[in-house]
Amino acid sequence: MYWIKKILHALFVSSLVLVTLWACYNGYVWLSSAERLEERSEEETRSVVHWLPEDKFVSFNFSSSRTLAIRLLSNAIFDGQQAFDEPVNYAIEYQLLDQQGQVLVEHVYHHASKLVLAAQEQQVKQIIEDRKALSVASGQSFYVDTSIYPSASQIRLKLIPEEDTLRGVVVRLHAKTPADNDGSQQIWLKLPVEWRDRMLNYHTLGGNALAQWELSNAVSFDWQKLAPQGIPNIDFVSDILYETLPYNVITYDFSAQQLDLDSFYSTKELTATFRVSNSEDLVFSSSAPLSTLRISWHDLKQLSAPKELKAEFVADNLYRIQGIKPGLITVQSSLPALTQWRQGEQPVVPLHSYYYIMSPTTPVTYSVTGNSDIVMDFRNLDTQGSEVNITVYNSEEQPIERYRLELESLISQYDRMITPETQRQVINESQKYFLRLPPSSAKVTISSQNSVAVKLQSRNQNFHYQNVLCDQLCENPLPSFIEIGAWFAQKAINEFTFTELQQILKVRLFEAPPLPVVKETIYVSESLFDRHPISNTALVYSPSSYFEPPQVPSAAHFRKVSDPQKLSVVQQGELKTPKLIAINNQVPKYSEAELNASSLSLVSSGKQGNTRSIYTNTGEARDFIKTRLFKIAQGETLSLRYANRPKPVSIVIKPFLYPVASHNDTALVINTNLFAQYQKGLSEEYTIAAKRYALMPAKNEAYMLHPQSTDVISYPPITIKIGTDIQSLEKFAITAEHDMWITILEEHNAQPLTPLWWQNENT
Repeated sequence: MYWIKKILHALFVSSLVLVTLWACYNGYVWLSSAERLEERSEEETRSVVHWLPEDKFVSFNFSSSRTLAIRLLSNAIFDGQQAFDEPVNYAIEYQLLDQQGQVLVEHVYHHASKLVLAAQEQQVKQIIEDRKALSVASGQSFYVDTSIYPSASQIRLKLIPEEDTLRGVVVRLHAKTPADNDGSQQIWLKLPVEWRDRMLNYHTLGGNALAQWELSNAVSFDWQKLAPQGIPNIDFVSDILYETLPYNVITYDFSAQQLDLDSFYSTKELTATFRVSNSEDLVFSSSAPLSTLRISWHDLKQLSAPKELKAEFVADNLYRIQGIKPGLITVQSSLPALTQWRQGEQPVVPLHSYYYIMSPTTPVTYSVTGNSDIVMDFRNLDTQGSEVNITVYNSEEQPIERYRLELESLISQYDRMITPETQRQVINESQKYFLRLPPSSAKVTISSQNSVAVKLQSRNQNFHYQNVLCDQLCENPLPSFIEIGAWFAQKAINEFTFTELQQILKVRLFEAPPLPVVKETIYVSESLFDRHPISNTALVYSPSSYFEPPQVPSAAHFRKVSDPQKLSVVQQGELKTPKLIAINNQVPKYSEAELNASSLSLVSSGKQGNTRSIYTNTGEARDFIKTRLFKIAQGETLSLRYANRPKPVSIVIKPFLYPVASHNDTALVINTNLFAQYQKGLSEEYTIAAKRYALMPAKNEAYMLHPQSTDVISYPPITIKIGTDIQSLEKFAITAEHDMWITILEEHNAQPLTPLWWQNENT
């Protein structure tokens, strides 16, 4: 038995040694068989990275109480060892979630990555997988500030490749947490030299010495690496990234001059603006003192004058504005300021756009489709005027149309350019020109001998423009009604040339408040008796803009009487037949009489206890209009012909719902279509022919003047502008997708020569 145990023990040890030698040998062969991209003299380091999938999210948990920010480092991966000197675009979609799994914020961060093989320019990184060396592009990074989301405890990532040449993208995540130490100088000297070298390369752009703020940041915070949640190789896939330190991360996240791209920048010359579509409180932080900021609210309907908003102190560098109404917010400052805004849990994100910067040697070329329409958005980058040439080619590269433009140089008070160092600089205003392309069009080339930036958007002539209209600004509340924009951005054929020459301009876009322009046009109502005999009159609240001068109201204008006992009989001469309208709670719901002593005594006596409100067409401040409504049936198309009539400036449709259903949140859907002859060549205006609107109920006061029922729901008006690009207007058609009542107004530059009798009940 003794010798049997000895023999078994010897066999076991021998087998173990053989297995170990076999494994080491195969590992050596596997590593040796992977060809290196380039020989390195420095010490190589290995980092665990995780591949981002395209079809699902990868989740990383972090401490919501200790995490101040999350740094995401990403690298694009390519097959093989070929030189890849062309930038490749990819994007990373990320979401922040709380412990209940609710999404707090989501955003897409775009990158342009490039593989450089020259060792003098950048240390080459690689991943060895399946005995093959995969090329790794330059590192990209961005930060996610989690301090403004105290309940955030998870981040989810997903890849949006945007290019076919990518093998994939790998990421590393680190959470910025405070370190429990004091005395930055003393702690820095106690750190190992290797740690100090690594921190130096992560906190600076190059091999410069640490500045005092960098030194304090390096020892005051720890960067804890985050691990993905789930099962390896099922929920996520890991790999080893071989790299050499020190190396430079090609990004601006670590620059001392970095400005937050999600912040709103304002100075004396630049005003920032954004829209608010609900009444939740606004919370913001500012890099400048609150006393240097001027925050104003603007009514986009221009019924109320702009007013300055007052902010209250909440916490350290955190302020709140209460009592917000939907509208446009403007932010001005006497000193350069960066402000970050949030309404509820949603951050307010600024808008941006990209332009190609043309030069005498780099025109921009677009591929287009015949019978499509394009809009060219120019920004002159010179201090003086610039000239632009536009050429349209057919499929045989033959020019079929040529145009020449003169651009002005007007500094924008709102838009600004973003430099590669994230600095904001003033830029000239946008100048747009529209062009309806002929059927044989295939390519458009735009050139200039000056420095001019351009972007191009296009649309099919028959495409629908689909939008939701509310009485005030609102988010689309209809899940089944998808809004469709009018224009869609196009990428240039030679975009790589502009990317390689770094001639792509990033512009931050802001909306200018509406100007108080007093119109000199008049509105004339359209008579529909011949086609729609079912009609009735309604009393509708329709105030004027706050800046319009007071005008003499007509007999169709009424005012609400707050105290009927103070109402007196009008003297002869002001109106031949002054009227008094009573809206009652009981049948008859509506009554109308001449304003005289008898009707006054009846109203003032108190015997009419069911009287809800009184209106009269005497006195000043008459904001109610007696107008005639015509009934339109569901699916019916109403056509207005303009063949032998003057072309209006615009057509206004005012819809109403009557009788009122049990639910007063019904959305009305209206289709409009213009049939016209459009001018050829460039135009500064563009009229969309086909439109579809979903109208949400408005809160404007309105009454149907009917004895049985006065309840009616008003909806926002639709204004169809007739642009100067229309040579002749043939027909305007309206199709209703619900039973509704409408009144149609035409805006004209001149008063009609013949009086219209129904104007006494219309406006």
